[in-house]
Amino acid sequence: MTVREFEILIEAPVERVWQSLTSPEYTREWWFANTVESTWEVGAPIRYLGEDGLPDIVGEVLVHEPPRHLATTFQPVWSKEVEHEDGTRVDWRLDRVDDVADAESTLVRLIHTGVVAGSVLDRETDPGWEYLLESLKKAVER
Repeated sequence: MTVREFEILIEAPVERVWQSLTSPEYTREWWFANTVESTWEVGAPIRYLGEDGLPDIVGEVLVHEPPRHLATTFQPVWSKEVEHEDGTRVDWRLDRVDDVADAESTLVRLIHTGVVAGSVLDRETDPGWEYLLESLKKAVER
């Protein structure tokens, strides 16, 4: 098993980034047109639904500490190639960063734990997370 970590600096307040992570109307803009669905209570299910209304990812909320830390299990179901993969864990950590101009930015750290190195899931999510973080940045900074 391996741990993949990604970081990106987004020029927006932590609260705005959090809203983009947890609100269905915002995830649709940056998460491969997926709509997130959850009550956000620890132990509650979480699903990312594709445009066809079918889940691409399912899981369970493990940590919900707005607006700083969200952790969920991550079970891919978007294709036959990844459906058999073991579930993994995704942590989103948001930290406020103040720059010299007193503008508030957010350092977003995504940690994906439990991926089997070299697996189909690893090969798909490694570039996928990079793409999603760039998409999140563009959507939030608009």
